[in-house]
Amino acid sequence: MFLPFIALAFVGSCSAFQLKNLVTFGDSYTDNTMNGDAGYRWPDHVAFMSNGTVNVYDFAHSGATCSGKLTPRIFKPVLEAQVPEYFANVTVKATPGKPRENTTYIIGKNGTYVPLASKDTMYSIWIGTNDVGVGTLLTDPLPDVSIVNTTECVFDWVEELYNKGARNFLIQNMTPMWLLPMYAPDGYDTKYWNWPHNQTEWSIFIAELVRAGNELQALRTKYIAPGRFPGARFGIFDSHRLFKDMYYNPQDYLVGPTYNVAGVIQACKYPYGNNTLVCETEPPAVRDSYLWWNELHPSEQAHKVVARHVLDSLSGKGPFVQWYGAK
Repeated sequence: MFLPFIALAFVGSCSAFQLKNLVTFGDSYTDNTMNGDAGYRWPDHVAFMSNGTVNVYDFAHSGATCSGKLTPRIFKPVLEAQVPEYFANVTVKATPGKPRENTTYIIGKNGTYVPLASKDTMYSIWIGTNDVGVGTLLTDPLPDVSIVNTTECVFDWVEELYNKGARNFLIQNMTPMWLLPMYAPDGYDTKYWNWPHNQTEWSIFIAELVRAGNELQALRTKYIAPGRFPGARFGIFDSHRLFKDMYYNPQDYLVGPTYNVAGVIQACKYPYGNNTLVCETEPPAVRDSYLWWNELHPSEQAHKVVARHVLDSLSGKGPFVQWYGAK
């Protein structure tokens, strides 16, 4: 899934680098084949904001977890499906000259191989929503699998790509999922889960999973990853803080004059005592005032905000990223 994207520059404390490529991994929050009525995902909006001077390659798949061995689902996980899909689309060739170097090439928009130089490329991952949610850690964890394992899995993704020459990584942490209608204390039975449960317990537990997972990921990124992967640069993009800010300060992000951060554009509910799903969708004219598309997914307006701040972060201007490792 190839998209054009804007040229980016990160200004570090010691040096700057130019980016020409962004390679994305993750779940439905990133999968740009899942747009449909919900509108475009953030990688598309990164492309729209860019005028086509950097290339975006999207390998995310809806429903994904980090690893099917830790949190199995029927969808395509990052380690077992998305990374192999990426490798199937790239080839490495020796570059003439001295010293002799290897250059990665990826299948581009026109079907031919184009350069994907390490210094020009950022690899991003936004994963975790399905790892901690229903059917996995929240309700059905495998024996001896916890949030410790699912967050460590992200660095197994780093290792796979690092060993093939990748050096720039952007890790997008989990949103405050207890603010999603699916997991809010006053949530309701949805098309994603229609089994009896304690909604308040869900909300408290998902909050603890998200907070713990994000903290573990931040600590690993800051203190362990730079030593484990010498020469690599790591950014933690704070999706958690960004979505929390959108929720509590919608006037700074959504389109008014009225804002809706508790409701959804497309609500699909099971009425109490009824097994027939009832769906209602808000008209296009009001959708940019909503934070959520449905009970589990952000609205297109939220994706626009994410795209804008990813661009700002990578150009050294954004307030939602911290960089570690190589300068």
